[in-house]
Amino acid sequence: SASGSSSISPLDFPCIALVMAPKRTAGASRQAPKAKVARKAPVDPVEEAVEHVMKGIRNCEGTDAEKTLLLETGPAALRTLADGRHPFVSQVFGWAQQLLTEYGNAVAEKEAKAKSVVAAVDDRRAEAAKVKEAAQATVGDCETKLSTAEEARQLAQDELKRKTAELKATLKDRSDAAAREAKIQGTIVEIESVRALVMSSDHETAGFKKIVSRIVSQLKASGGEEGLVACAARAMEAKERSAFDWTVINYILKHFDTYHATQNHELTDQQAVIVKIDEALLPHKEAGEKLGCTREVVSTAQEALHVAEKELEQAKDAEGMVEADFMEAEVICGSCVEARVELDIVMGHFNFLAIRAEMVELPPGDAIQAPTPVQDSAQDVSTDQATVLAEVGPVPSVPPSPAAEVVAEQKSSPAPTLDNQENVWSNVPLAGPVVPGGIAM
Repeated sequence: SASGSSSISPLDFPCIALVMAPKRTAGASRQAPKAKVARKAPVDPVEEAVEHVMKGIRNCEGTDAEKTLLLETGPAALRTLADGRHPFVSQVFGWAQQLLTEYGNAVAEKEAKAKSVVAAVDDRRAEAAKVKEAAQATVGDCETKLSTAEEARQLAQDELKRKTAELKATLKDRSDAAAREAKIQGTIVEIESVRALVMSSDHETAGFKKIVSRIVSQLKASGGEEGLVACAARAMEAKERSAFDWTVINYILKHFDTYHATQNHELTDQQAVIVKIDEALLPHKEAGEKLGCTREVVSTAQEALHVAEKELEQAKDAEGMVEADFMEAEVICGSCVEARVELDIVMGHFNFLAIRAEMVELPPGDAIQAPTPVQDSAQDVSTDQATVLAEVGPVPSVPPSPAAEVVAEQKSSPAPTLDNQENVWSNVPLAGPVVPGGIAM
């Protein structure tokens, strides 16, 4: 048992603590704790303006010496107030203003040239588009003509097939008649050749035995009498031909003449048959000629389409090149517009710094937030230049130029007692007189 002075806590007994814990109702809402929104620290407008102006200076297309001088002296000079500003600081403002103005003029000139290029290329675009449309129309016309020609060719081919089926027997008769005609013509030529050999050959002729054998064979083939065929070889081969031999030879010649006349008559009859067959086959012939014509039309249409397609490809290539020139000029115009907009912002900050007559008061107790570094859009900044631009004081961290040496010398001397500490540059002695538009001499 515990003493009377000691007290019992529910925490000493977990089971009691669990029982004594308040119950949550089912409808009780659970509210998440509200997140605290941190108040953003104010940005020093002077530092922000200096950052923008220095960015504009870095983007300008000045000489290395001019930009190096302004990059070294600019940040400290831009932080000074207008009242009591040292002549050298005023000169720095003048150099910066001149550099920014020249850059603005260069951008405006570049934009004007780009716009003129856009206008000229736009006319070329319209012309190229017309050429392409004309080429496309030509291709379409050629395709239509080719399609029509192919349809006509197909119809002619179908018609020829029908005529061929209808005149199949007649076509066979024509083929047989042509073969018969060729055979008769060959026979006539052979008879004429053999008859000439009978008239001009004797036992002194070279190859005479073969000639005699040929004559006898043709005599048999032409239907000569057996007695004549039997006597022909002996009569032809006799070294001294008798009257009987010459009588046999004359009968051979007479037989060949009769057979030649018969063959000529058969040839005439066969050619008449062929003429009649050709008349019956005239529709088939016309269908074949029509098919040949349609094939020529199709071939011509195909060649025309090929030429038109080649011209269309050339027109598309030309249009693509013009379009590329147009897009390039438009990009230049767009970049110039962006550069002018950025330059307007820079000049606004520059004018604010140039005429600033009093220090900017910030809310008491607030930490001043450093301005967000402005990214260079026109060109890269080297590591040394980035170090210089990050400096918030008047002393640069790059190898000192003549103007920077003056600043360093002033910094090493006792600080001036001025009510306006921002115009510390107003007490910086110059190495020589200030030349308008140039550096201190």
